[in-house]
Amino acid sequence: MRSILLISAFIFSQTLFSQESETLDSLWTKRGKVGVLLNQVGFSDWVGGGTNNFSGTIKFDYELRYRYLGWDWLTNIESAYGMAKFKNAPFARKIDDRILIQSIVGNKFSKNLSFSAFFNFNSQIGNGYKYSKDNQNNETRELKTRILSPSYFQLGTGFLWKKDKKLWINYSPIASRLIFVSKKFTNNLKDGESYYGVSKDKGSRYELGANLTFHSEGKLLENVNYKQDLKLFSNYLDNLANVDLDYLVEIDLDVNSFLSTQLIMQFIYDDNSIARLQIREIIGIGVQLKLN
Repeated sequence: MRSILLISAFIFSQTLFSQESETLDSLWTKRGKVGVLLNQVGFSDWVGGGTNNFSGTIKFDYELRYRYLGWDWLTNIESAYGMAKFKNAPFARKIDDRILIQSIVGNKFSKNLSFSAFFNFNSQIGNGYKYSKDNQNNETRELKTRILSPSYFQLGTGFLWKKDKKLWINYSPIASRLIFVSKKFTNNLKDGESYYGVSKDKGSRYELGANLTFHSEGKLLENVNYKQDLKLFSNYLDNLANVDLDYLVEIDLDVNSFLSTQLIMQFIYDDNSIARLQIREIIGIGVQLKLN
């Protein structure tokens, strides 16, 4: 990485609706959470300056776990979509957009080790734009991504080390990754250019490499919980030393049964999209309802 691109977003938000449920029987564990986050900033004759804006985000998280006779199958589904509108701006802008489906199954052969297989799908819901100004200082935008473009599929086998359900590492020395994009973005590429690693006039790219996934969660202090996920991928077929990184950490502070604060930070490095470190930060405070 020769330089660092810092994209930092600070959102002070209020949760109008959130609910969480969890059920447990002898084989299955299920838990889910859905929430709506809203943020509004307003100014009137404010000497210091500022821009009125409004934003909203819908989030959905669901986890399903199956355990039986040494088998452990965990599936996570996560999605979020958020938009922000600034006063007098012609376009609303995305502040969050992701779809993640991850499934890992393991068969235990020792106390903490299992043979494993995993599947991962990662994409987005809406269009993404690059914003700029024209000669008349009017805001313009250029389409850069769209629904399911790009989309990442990963599939591999390997080994799962698991201390407990809150701390585990999955390593796949053989993992396939497919990148799918719309040809709308590759048809007009120049020779030698690529779009998320996909060549001119192509709609996909195949990679074979190694994948490592790390997960941990727990309690930092009383009423302060954390969760972190790290994903690494190295492509055997192209520049083995170049490792793609996706690191997400979430810290939740429960003030009481209804009021909570959340800090989310995500770091992504993938030179197929941009050869710089991407950083996303969200701080939210709001009211939520949990049903266990």
